[in-house]
Amino acid sequence: MHYVLMIHASESRFAALPKEQVEAVLQEYGAFTKNLMGTGRAGDCAALDATHTATRVQIRDGKRVVQDGPFAETREQLGGYYSLDAKDEEEALAWAAKIPDAQGGTIEVRPIKATGAPSAEVAPPDAKGKKEYLFLIYEAESRWASLSQAEATAIFTRYMDFSKSLKQNGHFVAGEQLDTVKKAKCVSVKGGERVVRDGPFAETREQLGGYYRVVARDLDEAIALAAKIPAAETGVVEIRPIMDTSAYE
Repeated sequence: MHYVLMIHASESRFAALPKEQVEAVLQEYGAFTKNLMGTGRAGDCAALDATHTATRVQIRDGKRVVQDGPFAETREQLGGYYSLDAKDEEEALAWAAKIPDAQGGTIEVRPIKATGAPSAEVAPPDAKGKKEYLFLIYEAESRWASLSQAEATAIFTRYMDFSKSLKQNGHFVAGEQLDTVKKAKCVSVKGGERVVRDGPFAETREQLGGYYRVVARDLDEAIALAAKIPAAETGVVEIRPIMDTSAYE
């Protein structure tokens, strides 16, 4: 079973740490990433730049609306993610509890939805002179439940066409559709004990339903790509620059 482990932690807490403690946390993340990748069952992962660098994109009445800042203002912010293929939910929760920020934040564990879409091999994009961005797709899950089969199929086809276009034009790095928030689990570690609760990290009117990781020349190109995602017309797409953590790999 495939899962995404999303890391929610307080940016202000991290910013208040002395430089040596920040370095220690980053080294700890590097060790965790190495261990997870060593299983051979890990997918893509990334640390995100701070939420003040976030950009939201929507399409309303055929016009593009761009706003600064993250989709949801919360006490803890989405700072990164890991994806992995676990034997079962328990193994995914066990890995989530080992993430350094499980001790001071919350790790949301979401199953990846099996879409039946072909998983053709994609050549790594040419990232020279470009930057990586993560597109976080938020919309109301309840809307999907109200669609007819024909309407849902038409939207799904648009997503497949968008994915194909990203791959053909060398923008695609990764992308997944998440299962419903009803299947979400939140993991934290308190006093050395693992705490697991049902449901997503944040209760909002629109839910995180999936993501794309892309390379683009700059934010303007990233915004133009995000505006083509079907959910931009009914929800919101949050664009987050990906942080360079190569020094800790």
